[in-house]
Amino acid sequence: MKKLCLLFIGLGLILSCGGETVTDIYQSLPDRIQEWIATGEDARYDRATLFDYMNGGAEVYLAFDFRDVFVRRYQRGEGEELSLDIYDMGSPAEAFGVFSCDREDEEAGLGQGSEYGFGLLRFWKGRHFVSIMAGAEGEDVDRAVLELGRAVDRALVEEGPEPEILKMLPQTGLRPDRTSFFHSNVNLNNRFFIAAENILKLDRETDCIFAEYGPPDEEPVNLLIVRYQDAALAQNAHRSFLESYMPESAGTGMAQTEDGRWTLARVTGSVVSLVFGAPDEGSARGKQSEIQFEF
Repeated sequence: MKKLCLLFIGLGLILSCGGETVTDIYQSLPDRIQEWIATGEDARYDRATLFDYMNGGAEVYLAFDFRDVFVRRYQRGEGEELSLDIYDMGSPAEAFGVFSCDREDEEAGLGQGSEYGFGLLRFWKGRHFVSIMAGAEGEDVDRAVLELGRAVDRALVEEGPEPEILKMLPQTGLRPDRTSFFHSNVNLNNRFFIAAENILKLDRETDCIFAEYGPPDEEPVNLLIVRYQDAALAQNAHRSFLESYMPESAGTGMAQTEDGRWTLARVTGSVVSLVFGAPDEGSARGKQSEIQFEF
């Protein structure tokens, strides 16, 4: 019986990534990238042990449906290192989410969305989010990081859709590379600080989109859409936001901030939508009116 149980556990690990198996993915990764050679033992960390791997930053991943992370190190000479992390985020939507919350650099042409800058490559594909970081700089380092990224991209065969809730976003003036999907207050405040307290009542069951609008060289108009489990939760969150963030709105949901720009908060069924930084009241109402509540 014990052997049979172990067999089923092993099969579970093999099948855990759908059509592509864990064994297929990790065994297909190269042991050498140019002059960098895999060193030490590969490691895996799950939700219970992630803090052992990263003392700071684990909360960002745990706020999503993070399953585990595969870690491999490559070394050149005595000290130059490439760090490869492959995160199983549970679904393509979650993988897109963790990638989308921290975009700053140029597209690298890998996976279903990527960026590379200053020795750090990030991309998502299917249910996986990948991070490759170099401990040195130079054109040869850039080539090695991108070559390793292409190898990981080939190993991750399956793709998947972006979160469906993105269809709610107005498209006029949207900055796609500044659009984020997430669930919790820690992700929101890393992206756009509203309050230290969780005044929007966010948790792992809420789906959130944060998007920026306008020309890249201008101050953006920001739109936050939060979908709750039901209308009662949305009403409660909307009331909490008004009381904490804009009590001067007197229940209208509209207020002018100290910088002269406008904030508008509305609740529609199970959705709370908020515009921040609009240049005038009409712009705030206009952006709210463009939200696609039916798609």
